[in-house]
Amino acid sequence: MVITKVRLRRCAVPAAAAVGAALGVHQARELFAYGVPVSAAAASVLTVSACVYVTVRQFLEALFAETHRCRVEGCTFRARLTRPDAGESRRWQEIAAAHPNHDRHWPVA
Repeated sequence: MVITKVRLRRCAVPAAAAVGAALGVHQARELFAYGVPVSAAAASVLTVSACVYVTVRQFLEALFAETHRCRVEGCTFRARLTRPDAGESRRWQEIAAAHPNHDRHWPVA
């Protein structure tokens, strides 16, 4: 079985949910060992699980994103696409190459 970029993208959401749930379960065990009430532990566990889920998902999306940058020296223009088709990717590549406003960081005198 060949692991492709598409298959890895499909695994991103379940992987993020699994990591968030695992850390939530670990935190719940730690809190229950100290006698924390269930309502307080549940709020803390849900918060940690949600934060970890969002962080892992954003990391994986950034890992698989296509980025098109302007090739002019010093220009900071870039377009990051998460799931483009070939036509959309090509269109943004052309936009990045030919955009009129080049943001340069000029040295301050």
